[in-house]
Amino acid sequence: MALFPYARPRLFEHFMARRLASPDQPWFVRTVLRCYEFLASLQLAVVLISLLAIVLGVGTFVESAFGTEAVKFGIWNTWWFTLLNALLAVSIFSAAAIRYPWKRHQTGFVITHIGLLVLLAGCLMSQRGGIDAQIPLIEGDRGRLAYEDSHSFVLKVGSAGAARQAGGENAARTIGPIPFRSGPFNWIEYPGAGVQPVAGAAPPAKRSWFPWGLAARDGGVLFDDGSIRLEVLDFFADSTAVLAPSVSLRIGSDAFGGAGATNPQSMWIPVELSWQPNPLAGGTPRHRQTVGGGTVVFWKARSQAETDAFLAAGPDAELGFGTQGQLVLVADGAVHRVVVDEAIGKGRQVIAGTNIAFELTDFEPRLSAVRGRVFRGSDDAGEEVVIVADMPEVAVQATRAGVYGALWIEPEVADAAARMQGQAKSRIDVIQGSDRQLYYRCWQPPKLTAGPLPLDGQGVEAFSMPMGTLQMQVERFLPADELEVVTLPLPFDKSKPPSAKRRAAKLRLTVDGTSEEFWLAGMPIEPAPEPPNSTERKVVNGRGRTVAVTMEPDAVDIGFDVALQNFERRLDPGTSQASHFSSIVKFVDDAGDPLVEQPVTITMNAPVDFSDPQSGHSYRLFQESFMGPWLPGDPLYERFATKMTEANGGEPPERLEASVLTVNYDPGRGTKYFGSLLIVAGIFTMFYMKAYFFAPKRRVARESSIAPAKPAEKLVAV
Repeated sequence: MALFPYARPRLFEHFMARRLASPDQPWFVRTVLRCYEFLASLQLAVVLISLLAIVLGVGTFVESAFGTEAVKFGIWNTWWFTLLNALLAVSIFSAAAIRYPWKRHQTGFVITHIGLLVLLAGCLMSQRGGIDAQIPLIEGDRGRLAYEDSHSFVLKVGSAGAARQAGGENAARTIGPIPFRSGPFNWIEYPGAGVQPVAGAAPPAKRSWFPWGLAARDGGVLFDDGSIRLEVLDFFADSTAVLAPSVSLRIGSDAFGGAGATNPQSMWIPVELSWQPNPLAGGTPRHRQTVGGGTVVFWKARSQAETDAFLAAGPDAELGFGTQGQLVLVADGAVHRVVVDEAIGKGRQVIAGTNIAFELTDFEPRLSAVRGRVFRGSDDAGEEVVIVADMPEVAVQATRAGVYGALWIEPEVADAAARMQGQAKSRIDVIQGSDRQLYYRCWQPPKLTAGPLPLDGQGVEAFSMPMGTLQMQVERFLPADELEVVTLPLPFDKSKPPSAKRRAAKLRLTVDGTSEEFWLAGMPIEPAPEPPNSTERKVVNGRGRTVAVTMEPDAVDIGFDVALQNFERRLDPGTSQASHFSSIVKFVDDAGDPLVEQPVTITMNAPVDFSDPQSGHSYRLFQESFMGPWLPGDPLYERFATKMTEANGGEPPERLEASVLTVNYDPGRGTKYFGSLLIVAGIFTMFYMKAYFFAPKRRVARESSIAPAKPAEKLVAV
């Protein structure tokens, strides 16, 4: 080190800040200058750069695990990340400003710091004014609205008469859009969030390894003008709508294979059932499903008496079934069993211990149903009953008399192998009791088991088969007094595009003192937006007026139209997985005139850049995904059938598909590029030009004074 006494001070000269504060200055001036020195210090710069490097590294892992929207929500768009960048910018500016006036050898240092400030400014421009949105398009159609992955609330206030019109077109005024920052996850997944348990369902996993709570979410009051108040109570980033009352079961076994099996297998079959007020009204039956050699049926009991009768109305095998079955009647807690063959046409019979009599009039063999009348006390008119053996949910019970019955018929073929082929009438009945609990009875002739159905995942015996006895477990139970639509959360899936997610928010809307709480589904991103349905629009009545609320996707008008001429999708051979999809589009103005001469092709790995000649904005379009296909009969297909028929020369398309394009606009892209160029130039100046052009004079003089010794002089010295 003795050979280079100047090395250490010259090496760190432009890194060391000047000392501005002195003890003889006033305390206020001295404090301000010391803060200025601290902001310009190398120590603070090292700490901030280290923190930024750590955050960027963590952001890489967060994006890999949860996707781009999650890392934007949790890091890039947070207040603390903006504060970190602002502190770094202040530190960079202070470090350069405190050394003014700058020396020649500090040129590269100054250029580098200016480049860093320009780069941070470009990042801020991209964060505040950038667009990353989606445009869904159908062939032959065009659009100019790009939908972002966020929603806002819109309130439409109108008179009571105007509210009856769908969509509130005649609303007196519109409030909104009201911004809503929700985040990419269901709120029940955040640590500390309250969870409303669903019977039988596993609790949601908590996202606790990353401080998501530092990101801003708009919970609580979003709007309040004194008479109208909108509050957000809960939020699902992705959800599904199911009917209630409903039950989700699974039937199977973890050791399926039968006695003596060397390699038992786990086999479970899902069963999804929901109550139908009128199961004979037609359409797809939601209340029954065939599984495991039998049928599972679900309905709702209307009273405690019906619930008690459901469990008590079991047959007596010793009494026999005859050819027309055994009828079991329950009245006032008394159980009366009779063989139908012996009771039809025999007149009235009294149920022992009650003042109730019944009379069986006929039996319908095609339906396996018995019909009769029930008489209580002096009521000579009686009440008609129709009991169907294999469809107990449609039975006409004597509800006024408080009599409930069940018909049990023992089939001729009763072995398990035949039941697997659907020849027997094994059945599991599940009901929601009047106490909102589940009860079941398993009828596998001639045996019946009944009791409460556990909601904690414990199983009960279901059908017996040659390969094993199946178990039945409850996965989810949604009780309800009347038929209603219930919103349930779906697990997070980063591969699922935003256009395929169903947002839902639990709101409390107060109008003129009247409050209602409800779940509101977000309006979906569609190529052809439709009016909101009953789950996407809620109305609250006030004093002589109504307020309708919707949650609509945030849209950006890009300033020109994108017209989809053709969409092509190819599948991997032998699969339904798309291997390639591309779109041929044209860019047109409001009048439909093309902004470029030829159509362009956008594929998955080949985006297209387009500069709008009107606004000067440079957009980049990516092929992201697709929607559909829609076939004839689908509402969206029918809406576009005429337009597509004209486009195809009179031939209607076999199906319709929508292309989903991502539109990216980065206003800070050029600024970031220029800042990066300045940084490279500054580093080059510091480490190259300093060594050869701005070398200290003392070093040059020292090196020139050292001359090599001549060979003759060395010889004489020796």
